[in-house]
Amino acid sequence: MIDIYKKLPKTNCGKCGVPTCMAFAVKVKNAQRKISDCPYISPENMELPSLKPNVTQEDNYERVSSELEVDAKRTNFKEVSAAIGGHFEANNGCEIIRLKMLNKPYEMRKEGLFENGEYCHDSWSKIIIYDYIRRKGDKPLTGEWVTLGHFPNTASHVKAFQRSAEEKVATAFNDDRDKLKVHSKELGGIETSGKMKADFVCRFELLPRIPLYLCFWEADEEFQASCKLFLDSSAEAYIDIEYLAYLVERFVEKFTMEKTRDNTDSILLTP
Repeated sequence: MIDIYKKLPKTNCGKCGVPTCMAFAVKVKNAQRKISDCPYISPENMELPSLKPNVTQEDNYERVSSELEVDAKRTNFKEVSAAIGGHFEANNGCEIIRLKMLNKPYEMRKEGLFENGEYCHDSWSKIIIYDYIRRKGDKPLTGEWVTLGHFPNTASHVKAFQRSAEEKVATAFNDDRDKLKVHSKELGGIETSGKMKADFVCRFELLPRIPLYLCFWEADEEFQASCKLFLDSSAEAYIDIEYLAYLVERFVEKFTMEKTRDNTDSILLTP
């Protein structure tokens, strides 16, 4: 961690989304952030100090997921399942928590996380779900919609978050609200209303107790389409905010990827 810290500007500017350079170095060491997230890192300092020969970022992610897996396995599955909105099953002495992330089913077993009946090898899926399970969030949903910037130590994330997430959705569906509705349904979204007046409001379950609300305003003669993403203010009780930010980005990537694929298909099918 000290070797990583030496590569940083040591100004504690907070523009990486972490209050101090030392705290940022810890997160890089634990594979929660990339060293390139520092806006002032010089090219020659991009390469991380090796913890072992030929260590890769994926090695670090796998190490973190393995550490979290140990904690997740030790939890009381029945108790945790009720707390996090999962479905508990016990058959022939085998305990399972079933849950969905981004509308995709997973199973937490005493052997680890499983996807489609096989052990999951996606480090980030494991990191997020293991953290969600081990925290055993006990805070009820508040019904208060907030942006990512509401949570502690995230203020500097907001502009980048809006650019990479909200603006990406707005641009992808600027002139295609019908396609927006189709993609929302494919990701398990449920059209709703209430907290925010928008042309289209949809609720998604990033995880069973972590709803995301997508608000979309159509383009008109003066303005391009716009989008805002909101979370319930209870989210920080259920998941590390850094992991939550990554999960939202993953949602947007999947959401807009479907749009890109549709456009590609249309081009390929055009005579």
